[in-house]
Amino acid sequence: MFDIGFSELVLIALLALLVLGPKRLPEVARTAGRWLGRLRRFMTDVKQDFDRELRGTELEELRKLKQELNETRRIMEESSSQLYRNISDGVDAGATTTPPAATTPTPGVTETPAIEAPSSSPESEAAVSEAPAPPARRRTGAKKNGPARRTKR
Repeated sequence: MFDIGFSELVLIALLALLVLGPKRLPEVARTAGRWLGRLRRFMTDVKQDFDRELRGTELEELRKLKQELNETRRIMEESSSQLYRNISDGVDAGATTTPPAATTPTPGVTETPAIEAPSSSPESEAAVSEAPAPPARRRTGAKKNGPARRTKR
């Protein structure tokens, strides 16, 4: 606390012995010890009071924060339940509707495809088969830059 070393304490004790004398020194030391004890207790009490007040302020802030979080949670639950109800109503409404009239077949009407399939005529097949095929590549053990090497057995 005061950053006093042992040699400084010895010097203070010798000065007190010289100034006060051997008769009064024990009495003054006892009184100084009492005052130091009271000072320590006072400092401890002040520190505890300060901590209590600080904790009280923090607790009040935490209570406010908890109340805000509970309000936010309530709002989120209400909106999620409303969203769930909207989705459920939409799904139920979609399940109870009748299918569109285009999907029900009517007798005597045939559907034509929107895109006609390509015709496969023998002429087009012959043109495709007459095209020369690319030469097949043979795989060899040769490297790209030089002839193949033989390995010793």
